[in-house]
Amino acid sequence: MTSFTKKAIIESFLHLAAKKPLEKITVRDIVDHCGINRNTFYYHFQDIYAVLEAVCLGGTSKINAELPLGQMLQHLFGVLTEYAARYPKAMQHIAASIGQSGAERYFAKGFDGPVFEKLKESAPGQNHEVCRTATVFLRHAFIGLFVDWINANGKIDGVRLGERIATLTDGICDALCHEKAIR
Repeated sequence: MTSFTKKAIIESFLHLAAKKPLEKITVRDIVDHCGINRNTFYYHFQDIYAVLEAVCLGGTSKINAELPLGQMLQHLFGVLTEYAARYPKAMQHIAASIGQSGAERYFAKGFDGPVFEKLKESAPGQNHEVCRTATVFLRHAFIGLFVDWINANGKIDGVRLGERIATLTDGICDALCHEKAIR
């Protein structure tokens, strides 16, 4: 039952986000749309931003850590663009409300760990801080491209952009792997 209710809250949030900016959505709006009471909402989420975090973590939970890093990010980009294509207005309102830095903050929790681990695996012996810096660099680039894709409103080929992300990520991994440990 809990999973069903959380999904219903998230769906209500996305439905409302398609109609108005994030800062105009209230808990009352969600509970009215969802047909639940406020206590039920607060049982599952602390506030509207916790719902937004659940949306972002839901996307990054699709990371396939079995793939090489470039393919992993290409696959993730495909999953996120497919999801965003189902809720285009909601994603545009959310992107406009939180911007790229907000998007990075919400995605970082699910993005950084798997990417960092894959970088360490791809470049054994490489300096820990270099891998951390590469992780942050990839997050900035990845989320920046995703927000650009959302703002382009379908005018950018998401599949082709995902392929480019894979190619560039593979280049970064190769550079880290073939360089002596950077200090």
